[in-house]
Amino acid sequence: MLRLRCCALAVGVWCAGLLLSPTASGAPALTLDQVVARALQLAPAVESAVANRDLNEARIAEARAPLYPDLTGNGEYFQAPGYDQTISNRGLTLAQLALGYTAYDGGRRLDQVRAARYAAQAATLGVDAARAQIVYDATVAYFDLMRSRESETELQSNLARLSQYVAIVEALQRNGRAIANDVLRLRSTRDAAEITLAQAHQAAAHASIVLGSMIGEDDRSDLQTSEVNGLPRWPAGEINENPALKAAQRQIESAKLAVAAAHAESSPTLKLALTAGYEGIDPPKTFGHHLGASYDGAVSLPIFQGGLVRSHVDQAMAAEHAAIAQQHAVELGLKRDFADAATRYRAARDQLDLLARSRATADDAFSLDWARFLGGGNVTLLEVIDAYGQAENLRVARFDQEFAARQATAQAQLLLGLSR
Repeated sequence: MLRLRCCALAVGVWCAGLLLSPTASGAPALTLDQVVARALQLAPAVESAVANRDLNEARIAEARAPLYPDLTGNGEYFQAPGYDQTISNRGLTLAQLALGYTAYDGGRRLDQVRAARYAAQAATLGVDAARAQIVYDATVAYFDLMRSRESETELQSNLARLSQYVAIVEALQRNGRAIANDVLRLRSTRDAAEITLAQAHQAAAHASIVLGSMIGEDDRSDLQTSEVNGLPRWPAGEINENPALKAAQRQIESAKLAVAAAHAESSPTLKLALTAGYEGIDPPKTFGHHLGASYDGAVSLPIFQGGLVRSHVDQAMAAEHAAIAQQHAVELGLKRDFADAATRYRAARDQLDLLARSRATADDAFSLDWARFLGGGNVTLLEVIDAYGQAENLRVARFDQEFAARQATAQAQLLLGLSR
C-alpha cells in the first residue's frame, strides 16, 4: 500500500511540475514588434544619425551655391578733406548692385558638389545602419529575457518536483524503506536547486532591466515576453546590401571627387563681374548725374603658392586611402561575422536535435531508476539524483540553444541589411 501511495505521489509530482510557474508579476507580455518599435523611437543613436544626415544634406546646398551668380548691394560714402586729391579724389559716393559669376574653375565646384552628394548618401545609409543596430540590440535583449523567463519557469518547476521527492523519501524513511542519508542527499539537492532558482530570478531581473532601458522603462525588473513559436529560418541575402558597407563605398566615391577638386585648384579661373548704379564724389551730383554700369572679366592662374595646392591634393589622397581601408575593414568584418553567425546557427540547431533525443533517453532513465528505487530495487538514491540532474540539465540547455539560434539569425539579418 505504501508503494502504491508513493507511486501515485510521484505521478502527481510530474503533473505539478508541468503546471507550476514563477509567481506572476501582473506585467503585460510584450511582443517583439512592440519592443523594436519603442526602441527605435527612444534610441539616441538614431537621432544622432538623423542629425548627421541633415547636416550633410545642408552641405550639398553649401557646395552648390558657388555654381550660381552672386548678387550684392554696395554702398559707400567717403570724404578726405586735406589729402592730396590726386590720391584721394577728395571723396566717394557709391550705391550700386554688383553681379559676379565664376565661369570656369577647372571643374572644382562640380567635384565638390558631387562629393557632398556622396557624403550625404553615406549619412543617409548611416541612419539605416543605426536603425538596424537598434533592431538587433532590441531583438537580442528580447530573446535574452525570454530565455531567462523560460529558465526561471523550468527551475521553479524543478524546485517543486524536488520538494515533492523529498516528501516521498521522508515518508519512506518513516516506514523504514529509506535511510536518513537518502533524505539528506535529496534535501541537499533541493537546496542547491533553490540557490540556482534564486540566481535565475536575478538573471531574469537583470535581463528585464536591460530590455526596459531600451524602451523607456528603466526601473522595470518584471517585464514579460510573449510566447514565440518555433525557430526562425536562416535569412537569405547578400553582404553587399549592408548599409554600413554601402556607406563606406559612398565615402570612397566622395573622397575620389575631393581629390579631383584639389587637383582643379591649379587650373585657370575665369570670373565675370557686372555693376550698375551711382558712383561719384558728392551725393547731390552723384545721384543726379552719375548713373552708370561696368563690366569686367578676369582670368587668374596660380603659378606658385608655396606648395598649398600640392598639400591639398596630398590630404585628399590620404583621405581617399583611409576611406578605401575603412571599406575593406568593414567588408572583412561583415564576412567574418556572417560566417561566425552561420556556424553558431548550425551548431545550435544540431545541439537542439541532439538535446531532443538525449532528453527522451534521460527522462526514461530517471523514470526507470526512480521506479526501481520506490520498488525496492537494486539502485541507490545517489544514482536516482544523478539521472534526475542529467535530465534537468538537458531541459535547461534547450533554452540556451534556442537563444543562440535566434541571436545568430538576428545578427545575420543585421549583416545582410535586412529589416524586420
